[in-house]
Amino acid sequence: MRSGCLKLVLLAVLALVSCGRPTPPPVPSSVPQKIISVVPSATETLFALGLAGRVIAVGDYDRLPPEFGDRPRIGGLLNPNIEKIIEFKPDLVITYGTQDVLQGRLQAIGIRLYPFTHGGIEHTLQFVLDLGSTAGARDKAREIVDRIRGTFDEIRARPPSAHPKVLLVHNRAAGSLGSFYSVGSQAFQHELIAIAGGVNIFADVAKEVIQPAIEEVIARAPDIIIETLPSSVSDGEAIQRRADWQRLSKVPAVSHNRVYILADDDMLLPGPRLDHAARGLAEIIQK
Repeated sequence: MRSGCLKLVLLAVLALVSCGRPTPPPVPSSVPQKIISVVPSATETLFALGLAGRVIAVGDYDRLPPEFGDRPRIGGLLNPNIEKIIEFKPDLVITYGTQDVLQGRLQAIGIRLYPFTHGGIEHTLQFVLDLGSTAGARDKAREIVDRIRGTFDEIRARPPSAHPKVLLVHNRAAGSLGSFYSVGSQAFQHELIAIAGGVNIFADVAKEVIQPAIEEVIARAPDIIIETLPSSVSDGEAIQRRADWQRLSKVPAVSHNRVYILADDDMLLPGPRLDHAARGLAEIIQK
């Protein structure tokens, strides 16, 4: 009997103590709800992760899926509008790793940052996973990365009988072969060429982007020339660009009619559609 009374007293005391304690404040969520991205590939990744509703502003050069409408623009790599970014009161801003001034201002007022740096395929896939984890979409990020890796495996499983030498070209003025850019071994396109079974003719150059002389291209004798352009290029311009290469008639790619104009934004931007870019290259290289 005495034991039962003692238990009742203890329960009453605990109840009084509990009532007297203040209710702890709710723990704020670490998952960002108002995101700004000034990095095109990061913006595309956010939309692919299903986070379009949380993206409140984007960079001047970011490409948005048309079904989601537009967003306010807040500058680019060289001209971010810092004051406008701050006015939006974001809880996460994705910046280029080189935007030191922007990052310093945002850090000074306590705005969370996620710096982005360009890199190869593995770097890009890890970025997708890390951003998914940061933004609360880990499972979707894993799904995207697994899909991309699966596509790479499919492409590698059907290598071409020969391994053609490939010249990848971008940023060339139509009508001229005097100035354009290609890729070295640090570019994600270099890896995509290898996955498809080709050999980048500038694989020995340890850079991401190079500007070769036309004499160097002739000396390296590519079997395939692929010129990448935005998807908005007109058919007439594509025809003109293909015709430009006829001036190099002794280059194997030209003499064997293996010059391709690839109007595909995915070839210019590493991100969640790397698998699409890989298929586009494979369709050419594995012919």
